Amino acid sequence: MTDVSRAARLTQVSADLPDDYMTVQLLAAGLARIQTDQLGAMWSTPSLSTQSVGLPVAWNAGVKRLWWRALESGMAQPITHMEVFAWCTRPLGQWPLALDITESDRGLLLVDDGRPSAFADEAARLAMSKDPEAELVENRSFDLLMTTADRNANCEEQVQKNYVELRGFLIDKPIASDLDLASLIRRFPAKNTHGQPWVKEWFLHGYQHRPASGPTVLDVCDECGNPLPSRRGRCGTPGCRGSATQWTVEAMSELYVQRQAVRRFFHDPGLAERRVLDATGSALGQRMHPWWGMDAVDVAYDFDGTDHMGTGEWWAADVKDHASATLLGRYFRWDPRADARRRFLVIAQHRFETRGYVDDLRDAMDGRVRGVEVVGEDNFIAAVLRHASERD
Repeated sequence: MTDVSRAARLTQVSADLPDDYMTVQLLAAGLARIQTDQLGAMWSTPSLSTQSVGLPVAWNAGVKRLWWRALESGMAQPITHMEVFAWCTRPLGQWPLALDITESDRGLLLVDDGRPSAFADEAARLAMSKDPEAELVENRSFDLLMTTADRNANCEEQVQKNYVELRGFLIDKPIASDLDLASLIRRFPAKNTHGQPWVKEWFLHGYQHRPASGPTVLDVCDECGNPLPSRRGRCGTPGCRGSATQWTVEAMSELYVQRQAVRRFFHDPGLAERRVLDATGSALGQRMHPWWGMDAVDVAYDFDGTDHMGTGEWWAADVKDHASATLLGRYFRWDPRADARRRFLVIAQHRFETRGYVDDLRDAMDGRVRGVEVVGEDNFIAAVLRHASERD
């Protein structure tokens, strides 16, 4: 097959086939389906047969795109599913078939320690609009959180307060107990048609049960609070520099640990959000609005105290902690409800300091997102505090 006929065939298969990021997202969505089908059990290479029968649609689509890329590059032998799975355990920059990706993404893995990596979770979630199976990755916890906030309120202001409290719970409580659950039920008593409190359904969807009795000593990270396998365990939370310590958790009979999807979607990226809120809250007081507009933005500041976005001087910010700058830039959208004078995309400090990350992010956003300033977490906090002092 000539180079010309190859190119023509590639175009017939998919107009965006040269887009290797879409290929990676399809593979990630397929990995999410495989993990879900195996009910969260640890899985290994034999889980993927060499045949495409029974494998997820998204995975098959991603592998087929790699087949055509291999053909285009002159590889003689077809790629097997087993080979692609093995590639997923290596950094993207080390795949035998060179991918057209940015330098800041070359060190990312799709599979880490036998499970889809945090990057794979992000990639699959961002592919939702194009991949019919990606809803498996997007966690229903968000819908249940919104429902719980709404059912336990009698006005819009109370819905917002409930949302902030529940969202904060997920950040502050990677490990909870039946005592925490009982407290939540007292605080949010509204029940569904089956007579179960909405907040209990939300809680059990986000946390896994662990047997316990009385005070229980757990090995955790002293910075992010995530559980560790032992006191010598390594904290794998992105950007976390904490070390192992021990917590004593009080429980009557049950402990609960956040499910991986909830931890990666809410808790881990929420750590950067929490740092911003904690650092600026004392200076702004009631003029700081966490997760304004039911999470239209992560934080908004009403410097003039007008209580209405769009009047007076408002700043608003989305705080992001994404592994891939390019995918973040491609899919980032500013919520039009947040009509602030200054709009910020705040990058978690450990990402902001990664070589090439900000440049790749800005390149991906160029021409699509206007009027949004890209800043690092530390610089944003300093700017808010400085402006608050100037206004007082």
